[in-house]
Amino acid sequence: LIMSFTESRIFSRHMRVRVASFLWLLGPQLCLNASVPDLMNNEFTLFNGHAYKIITTPMSWAGAEEYAVSNGGRLLVINSFQENLFVERLMSDFGQIAPDGGGAEYHWLGASDSLNENDWTWVDGSTLKTTKINGRAFWGDGAGHGLGDSEPDNFNNQDCLSMAVTAWPAANPGFFGSAGQWNDIDCGNKLNFIVEYSVDANYADGLLNAENIIVGDKRYRAELKLMECVSICFQVLNAMEVENLSQSSMNSATEDILRLRKVNVGATSYDVSLKLTDPDNLIFTLDSAIETFSTTAVPTESWVTATMEQVGLDADKFQKVVDYAFGEGQNTQGLVMVRHGSIVFERYAEGADKNSMATSWSTAKSFTSALAGIAIDKGFVSSVDTSAAEFINEWAEDERKNITVKDLLLMSSGLREDGNDSTSMYVGVKDENDQYKAVDNVSFSINRSVNPERARWLDAGYTWNYANADTQLIGEIIERSTNKSLFDFAQDNLFSKIGIKTVWWTDSFSNYMPWCCLDMTSRDFARFGLLYARDGKWGDAQLVPIDYVIESTRPSIVITEDLQTGYGYQWWTDRSGDWFVAKGSRNNNIYVHPGLDIVVVRNSLYTRVGNSHTREDGSYHSTEFPANWDDIEFFNLVIESVN
Repeated sequence: LIMSFTESRIFSRHMRVRVASFLWLLGPQLCLNASVPDLMNNEFTLFNGHAYKIITTPMSWAGAEEYAVSNGGRLLVINSFQENLFVERLMSDFGQIAPDGGGAEYHWLGASDSLNENDWTWVDGSTLKTTKINGRAFWGDGAGHGLGDSEPDNFNNQDCLSMAVTAWPAANPGFFGSAGQWNDIDCGNKLNFIVEYSVDANYADGLLNAENIIVGDKRYRAELKLMECVSICFQVLNAMEVENLSQSSMNSATEDILRLRKVNVGATSYDVSLKLTDPDNLIFTLDSAIETFSTTAVPTESWVTATMEQVGLDADKFQKVVDYAFGEGQNTQGLVMVRHGSIVFERYAEGADKNSMATSWSTAKSFTSALAGIAIDKGFVSSVDTSAAEFINEWAEDERKNITVKDLLLMSSGLREDGNDSTSMYVGVKDENDQYKAVDNVSFSINRSVNPERARWLDAGYTWNYANADTQLIGEIIERSTNKSLFDFAQDNLFSKIGIKTVWWTDSFSNYMPWCCLDMTSRDFARFGLLYARDGKWGDAQLVPIDYVIESTRPSIVITEDLQTGYGYQWWTDRSGDWFVAKGSRNNNIYVHPGLDIVVVRNSLYTRVGNSHTREDGSYHSTEFPANWDDIEFFNLVIESVN
């Protein structure tokens, strides 16, 4: 922050801020011990630059909107999937029954179509889509609506937006919608609601603008200009009292502290406190400037670190995660926890550190899936429904031409597993002398025969069969369609874009192994997880199409009815659809929860044996299994640590 203020000039240890005529402009109340709402108490909750106040006096939608505006805020506007989940959790105990909403419990959101039917508009004037938003089903989309249909249904002229606290209808929960989804209901329902406040201030080109500052019971907007002085100063250019803004900040001026909750400096934000140290000359000294964190932040060459408290985690509860990962016999080499784009915890086994290489095993499959999505987005492959035989021309004249790219992504090719490909493709197969002979991974994968009991086009009832060879062919399609090696395509379109430095192993026939064997640090594995937590977006660049990311990570395949994890496009998914895992042998895993904006990487102890990254007799991976590891149990401990 200071470097931004000083335009990278050398400066003294304390930044001093002269605010000329500040007391005169804002009035004598600045010197009083004013009563200012405290965002750190239970009255307000902070999230991503906004403050929420829960109102538990049920009102109609119009009454709630009027109350919010008269108190300097607005009815809640949802801007992201992460914010929607945050609000769902925040309001889980504050729902009110809406009879026309299937008897379920709801609270108000700040949108309606009361002016023009089907023209849904947020209270800030922006348009609200009535279809999926960025590929996600915010509106209730239960089976009762019919295929492809969802709320809003305008039943009996329902014109106001609510979020469900419980599934609806109450008599058949989930048939029309689930908790956290939206429903249009009658505006006359009496519901609880949230008043939303902005806490933004902005610095750019030498000007610091604080949208408004609470001083006693008044609100002010101030503009300050960076000035030359003994150190670094700001002078007030203007300040004016404001009333009933569409949004009100919780910035505050008390007896001796000017608190700006969120000062935006370029892409980075800070919580700034300025302390009045010379009242006679109106000089403020920088008391603190703490970087804040958001659901859009991504690392540059280095990671930003944060405390658990700063990103809303309970350190005591998270200790259970650490104890699980580093318990006796767990053989964990590295554990990295990321929230809001910042590393909040990392620990390594003795002898390892943040620069130590780990290996992926089958976690590489999820990377290959991302590359397939990029190849589709760039037009090298037309869609997931394209016949694989368009590129695997060895199949063009037989029934294997029915296999699509999607079948391969879902581990549903319908091809036999010739031998045990989970070991044969890595270890080799035994020859007539009972000696292991290396396998050409590409030929092995192409030359498989059809298994009628698994073939989709033969109406097999169950098609899933975990096969490394299916992933090998996804990599082969990428290479044949782009005329680049798998690694070069990945380097150009993925690794270099998100700052990953890696080595991808080949078999002894010089084929890259897309189903396995990426070596990188635990921190770099976390970068890939963060890309998927950001729905395939890195900063301003959409690297993997958002619809592809969402489709990849939903539980398309139910493996067994009693198994809580399903399968997507080379990702293991929780059956709830809330989180997913890039999963490798020995539990080399990347856990991603987009709604909570969490990424957790766990790697096992790893030694690379030999002098090359080609899988041959003298070069291979040596890793250790954990004594006892359950993905659901482990990640539930992570989720429970979120406040």
